[in-house]
Amino acid sequence: MTSKKGLTTLEKSLIFLFVALTAVTIGIVVVFVIERNNSSPKEDEIDTGCGSLQELTASSGEFSSGNYPSSYDNGMSCSCHITVEVIHLWFEDFSIQDSNTCEADFITLKDELGIIGKYCVYSSPKPIVSLGNSFFVYFDTNDRYTERGFKALYRAVAPETTSEIVGAGGVLQGDHGELLTPGFPSQNYENGALYQWMIHVPDGEKVRLTFTAFNLVPESCGDFVDVYDGASDGAAQLGRFCGNSLPAPVLSSGSSMVVRFKSDSSGTAKGFSATHTVASAPPVTTTPTTTTKTMTTGPTINSGCGSPGKLFGRKGQINSKNYPQAYPANLRCSWDISVDEGFLVKLHITDLAIVGEAGQCDRDKLTVTDSQQSLGTHCGFVLPLVLISVSNNMSLSFQSDARLADHGFSATWEAVYPEDFSDIQGCGGFSQEETGIIKSQNWPTNYPANSMCLWTIHVPKGKTIKLTFTHFDVEEAGILFGQCNDNVVVYDGTQPGAKKYGPFCGSKMPAVIESTTNELVIRFFADFFIEAKGFHAHWTTDSTLPTPTEPPVPPNPWDDIKIDWPESCGKPTIPPDVNTRIVNGEPAKAHSWPWQVSMQVWHDSEPSPKFGHTCGGTLIHKNWVLTAAHCFIRYADELHRWKMCLGKHNLTFSELTEQCFNVLGIYRHEGFQYPTVPTVEFDIALVRLDGEVKANDYIDFACLPSFEEVLPEGKKCYATGWGDETGNSTAPKVAEALNQVALPVVPYDTCKRMYYWWFQVKTSMICCGYTLPDELKSVCQGDSGGPLVCQDGPSAAWEVHGITSFGPIGCVFDKKPSVFTRFSAYLPWIENIIRKDIYDFTSSGCGGLKDLVGTEGMLASMDHPESYSNRASCQWNIRVPTGKNVYLHFSNFSLEETTLCLTDKVTLSDSVGTLGTYCTSPPRDLVTAGDTLTVSFSSNDKIVDTGFSAIWKAADPADIEAAVGCGGHFTSQLGELRSPSWPSEYPSQAVCTWTISIPSATGIHITFTHFELQAVNLLGQCVDYMEIFDAAGSSKGKFCGSNPPSLTVNGDKATICFLSNDANQKKGFQGHWTIDPGVFSKEHF
Repeated sequence: MTSKKGLTTLEKSLIFLFVALTAVTIGIVVVFVIERNNSSPKEDEIDTGCGSLQELTASSGEFSSGNYPSSYDNGMSCSCHITVEVIHLWFEDFSIQDSNTCEADFITLKDELGIIGKYCVYSSPKPIVSLGNSFFVYFDTNDRYTERGFKALYRAVAPETTSEIVGAGGVLQGDHGELLTPGFPSQNYENGALYQWMIHVPDGEKVRLTFTAFNLVPESCGDFVDVYDGASDGAAQLGRFCGNSLPAPVLSSGSSMVVRFKSDSSGTAKGFSATHTVASAPPVTTTPTTTTKTMTTGPTINSGCGSPGKLFGRKGQINSKNYPQAYPANLRCSWDISVDEGFLVKLHITDLAIVGEAGQCDRDKLTVTDSQQSLGTHCGFVLPLVLISVSNNMSLSFQSDARLADHGFSATWEAVYPEDFSDIQGCGGFSQEETGIIKSQNWPTNYPANSMCLWTIHVPKGKTIKLTFTHFDVEEAGILFGQCNDNVVVYDGTQPGAKKYGPFCGSKMPAVIESTTNELVIRFFADFFIEAKGFHAHWTTDSTLPTPTEPPVPPNPWDDIKIDWPESCGKPTIPPDVNTRIVNGEPAKAHSWPWQVSMQVWHDSEPSPKFGHTCGGTLIHKNWVLTAAHCFIRYADELHRWKMCLGKHNLTFSELTEQCFNVLGIYRHEGFQYPTVPTVEFDIALVRLDGEVKANDYIDFACLPSFEEVLPEGKKCYATGWGDETGNSTAPKVAEALNQVALPVVPYDTCKRMYYWWFQVKTSMICCGYTLPDELKSVCQGDSGGPLVCQDGPSAAWEVHGITSFGPIGCVFDKKPSVFTRFSAYLPWIENIIRKDIYDFTSSGCGGLKDLVGTEGMLASMDHPESYSNRASCQWNIRVPTGKNVYLHFSNFSLEETTLCLTDKVTLSDSVGTLGTYCTSPPRDLVTAGDTLTVSFSSNDKIVDTGFSAIWKAADPADIEAAVGCGGHFTSQLGELRSPSWPSEYPSQAVCTWTISIPSATGIHITFTHFELQAVNLLGQCVDYMEIFDAAGSSKGKFCGSNPPSLTVNGDKATICFLSNDANQKKGFQGHWTIDPGVFSKEHF
């Protein structure tokens, strides 16, 4: 059934806002149009959107996220299916958006039995070996932030190598065998482990699994053992066991059984031991140390909507009956969700179409409650917030009458840790501290509309909690009924029936609240409408202790950087015509508003670059354009799709005055959440230009207002842009030439009235428009992001006070003035973005400058010799005088140990290419091929160490071999090449570079008499290798193993690089170069 969305009260306002926004910006008109690239994949490939094959059947290979190693795309869902018997899968690189609970971007691994795990930045997968010959890898991303992505590798392995690769598991055959977690019982199992056993007994027999010892982390079943009745697709689960109670024996229905052990990322224990036998054999005798806790369930209870009414486990989905078709009349449905103790229930309503009006649900409605209170009654079409219960239970009820119906709702639920709900909801928290502070979001500025926050305090048993509010300013109760809309409620514990304090609202300070138990719950709710300052409170278990205080916010290293604002601004060479009496706008004099920017985008519907105007902007700095955040609802992460064009007047042709710049960065305000949240607050963005603007007669800068400057009522300002001139919201047409319109300021107290813009307008906005009904004037489609500028007097400079944000349908409408983001409210944010950009551009990220120029210097990880930071990202670009080379020596080197340098690492590169990646062992002294060296350092969010320090110097080419024992710069027509320590084994971590430059040569012949390097690894990749480059820097080949290369490099220059890793050194190589291969034979060397 088609949804019929009646516009009444709240929904009318919200939906009106949505439509109004489309009437302001062409960018939003296309926001819901998603198009795929029309290029066809090869015949034997299936494009998954991840830039790799969907079906992987080779004996080894690799795959990665789309665009890797550049950022993957938002809103993507793709998969790979590996079919190799048996599969060893591991991740060489793993960098996905932060999320404790993998709610944002995540990878899901699945085999025939089901989901193995869900992984994100906090839980990158350990190496995995499959049970069978099939593996599915799913990668899903949300529509917000992106990271570098991942690179995964796989290979076929023999089943008997499983235990060697992952530590335990494998195939067990015969009528008797044992299963043990690694090191049991003397050693705890690892976090994030996955061990799998496939058990086969003779045909006709059944498998009996008997646990002889069982000791897993008891809390919340984060670590568990699953037992399946075979390995086939859809095999029944015979049990899930956790804690430290010895499970009863498990019996299969056939001759095979699968045992899968999985541990989470927190806490470990000794593990388990078990014995498998055939069922016909005598039972194995065990002596349990604890009593097995058995959960019994009664018959399945129907919810009333055709699905189970009692829901258990880690996650699931709930739909109204017949969804997505219309639900029937007279429904009464209910669901009770229970997750393991220690977890909370998270409910995400993903689709909502229930007859009624949000905020006034009557006959048809969905109600959500937890063990303490209602979490909301929902109908209409506006999606509610993500909901979290106070305990491990949540209930839903849905009812409908006999009249109208719509397609209902769909929701997902999941067990989450209490520690994670502040990340999920963006507020609230969980604490076991005995003293602390609670405050509303954005304190001491206004809390955001449409928010729900939950704080749970849990202190040691025997202690109680005293909660004291020190500031309280929440929306006043309604005038008619005295009901708190925004409110704070406190509960004396998490248990059902806990004493309730509140709800509290207004400005009256709540009394001190003392718990009777060791738990206290604080809940805060804010609706769509009026915000206030919020509240600030503290708790303690001991009133004699000093009142807790918040530590000062640490300064940013860029806070004191001076911004080089333009010396001259706001004074057009060609002054605008501003004395006209035309009411509804007019063409602007060409180039009289020289700070006006035309933001142009290349839509993905165009196969080749074709840029068109979509939004306006304001030039405020030689590197920066100011605009609206909603202009970047699409393509915010695709910088190549944008151009900022200055000096434009007419959009229909190229002008001699115009200059168009590419984009280095787009910075949207982090508070902007439209369309996820139906408000356009924080509608501001900055664009970093790829170049510097020099002012001229046609291009110049607008001046900035004073911080928090508020324009007086009636102040006449001017908005400019190429917006629609027709007022037809269904078929907008961008103007050919720039227009201007005079708009008087409408005071905030007027604009926030219910019949104006009501709750949609905030104090951080400016309303401008008419003063009489017959003087309707406004901005329109295509004006979005453009400037609203004002003068303090006829000869004063023009200041940009507003950024075009939203307006009414059709551009003009009674009591709907145009709304602009107030620039003066965001000056600190703007200055912080610009200062940080300057810092990032010039700083190494570890302290000190990024670009190091001279003849010598040093560099070090942050805080060395103390521990470096998690998630570090540092880079140094070293340059020595022309004709010299860079010599590098590490004085200290201690990073987190890892076999493949997947976590913390230092990467070196010069003008030719990579000089290696290092983590466990320090790099040896090295000299670059040219006069530059790049040093990069990165760390993950786990273990840290003391880091490193290094010195660098300018080296003379003649001194290279003496400095590092190999390599050098040579101009002779013939010469010898030897690996370091020849004829003994070459050292580990060696880096050698030979540069051969012979001015008269047309080709340099390179051959070897001895060549013995470490062979390729299982993936066919060289680990110790020689690589040869020509004069242009193009690689002529990478060589390893025992087959000596022989080749001629065309031109007068060749560069030969040799790198070794930290294991399995070989004898090395001996060879020569010459410009005449006939001069010497091999016997001469």
